Amino acid sequence: MIPPHDLTPTDSVDVDASIEDLPRVAEWLAGLAERDGWTDRMRFGLDLSLEEALTNVISYGFEGLPQAPRIRVDYFRLPEGHAGLRIVDNGIAFDPLSVAEPEVAESVDSARIGGHGVQLMRHFLTDLAYERAGDVNLFTLVAAPMGED
Repeated sequence: MIPPHDLTPTDSVDVDASIEDLPRVAEWLAGLAERDGWTDRMRFGLDLSLEEALTNVISYGFEGLPQAPRIRVDYFRLPEGHAGLRIVDNGIAFDPLSVAEPEVAESVDSARIGGHGVQLMRHFLTDLAYERAGDVNLFTLVAAPMGED
């Protein structure tokens, strides 16, 4: 249930291209969760996924680019209690869904650090979508109110 491009966001927040801005974004998200009555699983999944995605955009999305970074998160209240977030940025074109899932390690000592973000998102969310539209990346995360809290 990916929101269509012409759907007006219920709310939006501009994000500074700095890891230090993530707590402010998390507070914004917590306010949406409280206001709209998300389940604990929805809140956890969207919070974890948004932080992971924004960390990657901030850390890697603007390397070597001359333009000033622009990052925005749009929130969509969707039918049947679903909640959608769309990260919009003018960084390097990159489809996070195209990255292969990491191999399962034989032990903790042999485990590779990093590369597990999309795998976690797929576990906690019901839909993920990426699109490059003009000079912006659109990465959409959708959670559904499944199960009991």
